[in-house]
Amino acid sequence: MYISNNNLSGPLPDALSNCQSLIHLRLDRNSINSSIPASVSKMQGLILLNLTKNTLSGMIPRELGLMDGIQELHLAHNNLSGHITESFGNMTSLYRLDLSFNRLDGRVPSQGVFSNVTGFSFEGNSGLCGGVSELHLPLCPPESMEHGLRKRHLLMKVVIPIAAGIIIGSSLILVFFTIRKKPKAQSATTRGFQLADDNYPRVSYAGLVQGTNCFATDNLIGRGRYGSVYKCGLLLKNTMTTVAVKIFDLQQSGSSKSFLAECEALSKICHRNLVSVITCCSSLDSNQNDFKAIVFELMPNGNLDKWLHPDVHASQQLQGLTMVQRLNIAVDVADALDYLHNCEPPVVHCDLKPGNILLDTYLVAHIGDFGLAKILSDPEGEQPINSKSSIGIRGTIGYLAPEYGEGSQVSPSGDVYSFGSVILELFTGMAPTHDMFRDGLTLQKHAENAFPDKLMEIVDPVLPSIEEKSGSSLQNQSNRMEDICNTMFSIIEVALSCCKQAPTERMCTRDAAAGMRKIRDSHVKKNTRLASHS
Repeated sequence: MYISNNNLSGPLPDALSNCQSLIHLRLDRNSINSSIPASVSKMQGLILLNLTKNTLSGMIPRELGLMDGIQELHLAHNNLSGHITESFGNMTSLYRLDLSFNRLDGRVPSQGVFSNVTGFSFEGNSGLCGGVSELHLPLCPPESMEHGLRKRHLLMKVVIPIAAGIIIGSSLILVFFTIRKKPKAQSATTRGFQLADDNYPRVSYAGLVQGTNCFATDNLIGRGRYGSVYKCGLLLKNTMTTVAVKIFDLQQSGSSKSFLAECEALSKICHRNLVSVITCCSSLDSNQNDFKAIVFELMPNGNLDKWLHPDVHASQQLQGLTMVQRLNIAVDVADALDYLHNCEPPVVHCDLKPGNILLDTYLVAHIGDFGLAKILSDPEGEQPINSKSSIGIRGTIGYLAPEYGEGSQVSPSGDVYSFGSVILELFTGMAPTHDMFRDGLTLQKHAENAFPDKLMEIVDPVLPSIEEKSGSSLQNQSNRMEDICNTMFSIIEVALSCCKQAPTERMCTRDAAAGMRKIRDSHVKKNTRLASHS
């Protein structure tokens, strides 16, 4: 249950304890007040509980430390007071505990999650003491003195303001010199966003260097406009995981802005057909230069471009995609665009192409690379595109909507045009940048010239043989070719509707997704029926 960042108020209801099967509960960034009810501990299926940035008060219930399976507990930025319950230290499953910026005091336990300096966060609680030495907390007074010290709490009213004043003053000085050191343009763009909050694991530059074997070429899996992507081994949640890490080339103009745009977009979206972001890293490298990277879920089957043009990628030994696999990919991409264009706020990808469509183990498609994405609620998103900006024209030649080249505003219809181009390439096997497309001839016009009577002349020439080898094709050659031709008719019809010159004449994303799904289901049904009769 994700209901973060709303205007929910009042106390947490005891009825939550009835949710025995709930795994994740995120109530952060609301206005929930009162104390944390002990009944929350009855939610024995809970793995993650996030109550950050509310107005909770009182002590942390001891009962929370009796929850067997909880792994992450986030209680930061509230008004919680009192001691940290010792029972948290006995929880074997808990690996992330964030109690930052409350009013907690007393001794910090030393066992369990409290012995993990990266798993336990406690900043902003000036009354804490003890714990493992790596936490660098002050020593606690002898237990015999603690009672007397609590009676003299007035002293703390003097010490805390002085200490806070010193910390704030030091921080302001540090910020002042940091801003002076950085270029002014960069400070203006980097201060407004941070992806690596409580919900994302923290990774260091050193960890990425180690995981990629010093960014060895053997681990290089792709290059883009603003950087390179490497395969990387990281320890995440106590498990060694192979991920993809995108390293931004900050010497390239526009790369810092691309990093921020991608982080901003990825933090607002989540869909089964979008590449999953794990975390980001914004740090300094070994030479004290700026370093920025984003860590993604690894897509074992690479990008769609390598499957459509294996001759260009000589190192890739790929068997080719069947008609059903291509239709599934088309549906996946359409579904992802439908989600992006209709989520709140809407997101326009701006650079849809086969190189940015990644395939997982089961050839399920995931859209990636949001470096040029635009969130339409962003005031800047309402401005016309400036081809002389640091990012430049939003898109890639061949997939770029024609109105973008003329300075028009970013809109979902631009993605629809790119989708139409991708569909044509997916089923004809020809990239819109092929050498034959010159002197006014484009991939779209090439398809129009063949529609509807000469479709078999433009179908990917390897597709019929792939269908035959797959064992899913019809028994005889004539039936197989007829089926491909009929399916191609419907596919090209949708693609050409998406590629209309005028944005207002193009099919909307939702209709394109529904159209591709209907074509896919009809093709599968027909093949199944005819195969059963053969």
